[in-house]
Amino acid sequence: MTEAAPDHASAPPAPAHAPCPSCAAQAGAPPQQYVYALGRIEVRFPSLGLEREYQQRERALGHAPGGRLARLCAVLEKNPHLAAQACYLFTVGGSPAYILAPAGNYLRGALFEALAAGEAQDAYAVAVGRLGPMAPPQACGGVLAPVLLVDQLYTFRLDEWSGTLTHTLDAALKDRNIPVDAFTDTARALFHRIVQSTENVGATDVHRALNYLIMQHPGIFLAAAEKRERHVLERIETRLVQGVSARRQVAVILGFTERSTGITERLFTRVDVTEEWPFVSDADGERGPLGLQPWLENSMLGMPL
Repeated sequence: MTEAAPDHASAPPAPAHAPCPSCAAQAGAPPQQYVYALGRIEVRFPSLGLEREYQQRERALGHAPGGRLARLCAVLEKNPHLAAQACYLFTVGGSPAYILAPAGNYLRGALFEALAAGEAQDAYAVAVGRLGPMAPPQACGGVLAPVLLVDQLYTFRLDEWSGTLTHTLDAALKDRNIPVDAFTDTARALFHRIVQSTENVGATDVHRALNYLIMQHPGIFLAAAEKRERHVLERIETRLVQGVSARRQVAVILGFTERSTGITERLFTRVDVTEEWPFVSDADGERGPLGLQPWLENSMLGMPL
């Protein structure tokens, strides 16, 4: 009796897991490049034959509720042979950024959820993973993009995101007399300012730190809302923080210029980007402080990135 083949409907087979950093260093291999990206997910069929097969399976599906992407997900879920050979394209600002290769079948539900959410204008996907080689043109219907080996994938809506921020900062907003509507407007504006940059594909330490903060650190939005009336958020800067350890840390600095005097106040927080999942350096294993610290220019603290 032959053993049944495993179900790999969620995505093409993933390459073997990359070696640990210390092992790679000992072998002389370049260090692993990590990605923390925000964007959307699309499906492309690498060949005309696969596209025609999809169209036949879609017709066989008959009437199904939902829009185009909901039907797409329904067809892929019912037809594992299509799901396994489709190209999952991650776009940033509407431009192709990565061809996704999920690390395992555990990402199947998250992948289809991200696809279906693409019909909503305020929906975004977060992909965390490891940068692979450039994919050949035939892998995704002529699209040229590097492969992203995805270890974590999730989707969120801006309304849910801003609601979570407001709930987390409820006590702080009341204490500082910041109206919820004003805070929400400021948070969304800062979110779009960072995410809509076409250069931010989440592959550099700087962009990984920024993308991590807008998803995990409500303190930067609290600072922006608190300064909103009398200040303008003029610049968002980054510095590589020098330390005694070998860990890489990025200081993200918000520069607020007072409208009447033109004097700039700079506040910052530090993000450790050494490994695949960044974290706030000051958190010490616990939830990090909501407030940002004053930034003082010091050659021992950081240098421009």
